[in-house]
Amino acid sequence: MKESKKVKDNQIKNLFVKSQNKEINFPRIINSEVNLLFFPFFALSTKGLKKKIETEYRDIVNRDGKRIEILWNVAAHAKYGYPGPFDREVHKAIERIITSFLKKYGYIKNPICLGSLYNICNLMNIKEYGGYQYREIRSALERIKTTVIKSEGSFYYKGEKKWISKVFSLYDSVIFKGEQLTNGHIADSNFIYLSDLYIQSLNSFYIKPIDYTYLQSLKSKIASRLYEILGIKFYGIKNKKEGSIRYKYSTLCQLLPVTSFKQLSRSKQQLNPAHKELQNTGFISQFKWSENGKQDWLIYYWPGERAKKEMKNGQAKQLDLKEDNYLTGSDDIGKKIDVKKQPDSDHNNDLINKIVDLNVSKITATRLVKKYNHKAIKDWVRAIDFTNAENKAAYIVKAVKEDWQLPEEYLREKENNAAIKEQEKINSLQKKQQEKKNQKIQEEKQKLDQIYHSLDPVKQKEIDQEAENRLDDFWKAQLNKEKAKGKLSKILQAALDEKRREIIKE
Repeated sequence: MKESKKVKDNQIKNLFVKSQNKEINFPRIINSEVNLLFFPFFALSTKGLKKKIETEYRDIVNRDGKRIEILWNVAAHAKYGYPGPFDREVHKAIERIITSFLKKYGYIKNPICLGSLYNICNLMNIKEYGGYQYREIRSALERIKTTVIKSEGSFYYKGEKKWISKVFSLYDSVIFKGEQLTNGHIADSNFIYLSDLYIQSLNSFYIKPIDYTYLQSLKSKIASRLYEILGIKFYGIKNKKEGSIRYKYSTLCQLLPVTSFKQLSRSKQQLNPAHKELQNTGFISQFKWSENGKQDWLIYYWPGERAKKEMKNGQAKQLDLKEDNYLTGSDDIGKKIDVKKQPDSDHNNDLINKIVDLNVSKITATRLVKKYNHKAIKDWVRAIDFTNAENKAAYIVKAVKEDWQLPEEYLREKENNAAIKEQEKINSLQKKQQEKKNQKIQEEKQKLDQIYHSLDPVKQKEIDQEAENRLDDFWKAQLNKEKAKGKLSKILQAALDEKRREIIKE
């Protein structure tokens, strides 16, 4: 067990080195810790930021039949200030690094190597960078480290299934290149040490996938925060008939955080631009304001297609990929399937052999084919190469059984291939239709020519004269020139033939 742990630690060290050398393709889907995603930490605007000292969220909740008050307080350091929008972007870049480690090794270990400040600029999609940007990133890291969170029954620790009351920070320490690490060595890169509570929660996989590209595409900072908050709460409506969630306006203002207004018109003016952006981009399908007493309102949200896709495919799952635990484990996970109702095509040796080629035992492969969706298995056989799974056998079995989301890269390639095939099908159909049309035109021409040649010479001459009269002025002039030479060009003869057919058809 100790030897295995040592091997994993060495692997993570190698990943740190790779991150410095920019060899890692950092993920678009990032895993954010749920407590820190839901509760407020960063200010959404720079307005009044220099004077801001804290953000506080209070609520009354029911637990074990008792009504208790919970508190989440974020307090800034007087010297370093309160973390704002830029600091939020820096932390999102760090979450991308954390996600890479979680995805590859299944756990996080301090210290977290951030690579160079140039590397962080790249992760933040900063196009123009230099001394100013590097100083801003350093200040942001110091600001986040010195900001303190006080939880009174608000932070949920999944590892022990309990609510935590504690004072802590996101980062315990920030070590810049050239400074001394805790082991006494001089840092050859930039490092952070996550707080114990933060790292333990990550390693318990209390995380929610966030689409980083979509998050960055949102122009409104309020919209980006609503995406985080609503994304968590939408998971709770999957089995509810009403299909929506609601928030008190006052509660939502605490969570964002933004200043709350007493007038409905100002409140709508404040939030509706963000609502409409989320609606236009498909994250919510609709929203509605409703009265809830004086100077407060209820806001209802219905998930859009983007949110539904995330609910279906993006739920965080603990990657327990131990073959002994899973390959021979129960098949009762997820939806049960009646083997008798499975089509015969699902029970075939070809698919079983493809799974066996991934080092899955034949017994397990046969059981998968008999009990689980045939199309899903085929997808995962092709998609496994798009993952970073070290143990492909364990990964594919768990992915099929628990109906995991297919890798984004695979889905994009599959979509592109489907689009190419569809276009080829359309092109082929259009070609056949054109060939059929050309053939019909050619047959009609032949028929009209046969009628012309069957006529007596006098009638033919009348038609020829009418055909010449129907030519436009340019071709009439050309006809006179060519008649004088005693020979008509092919193009002029074709024009006359077409006019003849037109006359005969009439």
